[in-house]
Amino acid sequence: MTQRRFTSRRSFVAGAASAAALVSAPAIIRAQQTKRFLRPIVAGLNAKAGDPTYESIARISKILKEKHGVEMEIQVHPSSVLGTDLSQLEAVQTGFIDITSNVTAQFSTFSDAFVFSDLPYAIPSWDVGLQLFKSDLWKEQAAKFEQKVPLKVLPPVAAGGFRLLWNNKRLVKSPDDAKGLKIRTTNSAVEIELFRKWGTNPTPLAWTETYSSLKSGVVEGMHVQPVWTYSFKMYEVLKYATEVDAIFAIQFQVMNLNTWKSMPKPMQDAFWDAAQQAADEANAIDRASEAEFKKKLVAAKMEIYTPSVAEKQAWTKYGREVWTTAGKNVDKAVLDRLLKF
Repeated sequence: MTQRRFTSRRSFVAGAASAAALVSAPAIIRAQQTKRFLRPIVAGLNAKAGDPTYESIARISKILKEKHGVEMEIQVHPSSVLGTDLSQLEAVQTGFIDITSNVTAQFSTFSDAFVFSDLPYAIPSWDVGLQLFKSDLWKEQAAKFEQKVPLKVLPPVAAGGFRLLWNNKRLVKSPDDAKGLKIRTTNSAVEIELFRKWGTNPTPLAWTETYSSLKSGVVEGMHVQPVWTYSFKMYEVLKYATEVDAIFAIQFQVMNLNTWKSMPKPMQDAFWDAAQQAADEANAIDRASEAEFKKKLVAAKMEIYTPSVAEKQAWTKYGREVWTTAGKNVDKAVLDRLLKF
C-alpha cells in the first residue's frame, strides 16, 4: 500500500511541533553496556491516564529499567491531545510520533489484516480474545500487516471487553427496536455494515467528536465499551444500553518502523519483552474492571439491558450475515482457525 501522508497538522496541539523535532532527529544510542536510548519516545494515545490502554504503553519504561536495565523515556500524551484518531494513525507512519494505538477497526483503512477479529460474534469471550493475542495466527497477521504498512506491531491489549449498544432515545431489546437510530461508528466497513443490518443509520465519527455529536443530536447512540463510556462521561448524553456482545474490542498498538529499527537488537528484545509484560498487566486490569464500569454506569442512572435468548439470536443472526457481505474478503482459513480457539 502506498504510504499515507500526514496532512492534518492543525489537529495537533501547540507543542507538537517541538515534539516532532525530537522525533525526527536521529536516535543516539550510547555504548551497549550503558543500555540507554538517548531521545524520548513520543506516544500519542486516545486513552486517558490510568486507563488500561494507557497503562499498556506508560508502564514500558519502568519495566525496561527494572527488568532489563534499559533507560528509555516514553512521553505519553493521552486523550488525543496530539490529534484525532486518524491523524495519529497517519502521524506514526510518517514519524511525527513514535507510538500510537487504537481499536483494530480504525486500522482497517490501512490494511485488512485484522478485519477478521472485528467480524460480529467471531470472538465470543475474554478467554478466546486473550488466546488470540498470543497465538501464531495473530503473529502471522501482524507480519501481513507489516508487509503493507511501515509500522512495527506491538503486543495488543483488549480495550474494555465487549462493546455495548448505547442510545439516548429508548430501551432497545431487539434489532427491531433499534431501527432508525443514528449510531456513531468507526470507519470500519464491517462495523458500518453491521449497523445497517441492525436497521440503524451508521455515522462514522472520530471519537473526539462523539460527545458533542450526541449532545447536539447529530447521532443518537454509539457502540462502545463500558470503560470508555464512563471515563468520557458519556452517561451525561446517553441513557440506554444493550449487551449485544457482538464485538470484542481490541486495541492495536504500533510503533514507527524507523524508531524500531534504530534500536540495536538487544534493546529491541528488551523493549518487546517489556511491552508484552505491560500488555499482560493492562489486560488483567481491563478484564477485572469491565463489570465494575457497568456498575458505575448503572449508578449514574443508565439502564443496561441483557437480551433474552431469543433476542440474542436475532442480534446474532444479523451479525453473522456481515460475514458474507462486508466480511466476504476475509480469508476463510484465518476465520476457521479463530473459530477453533
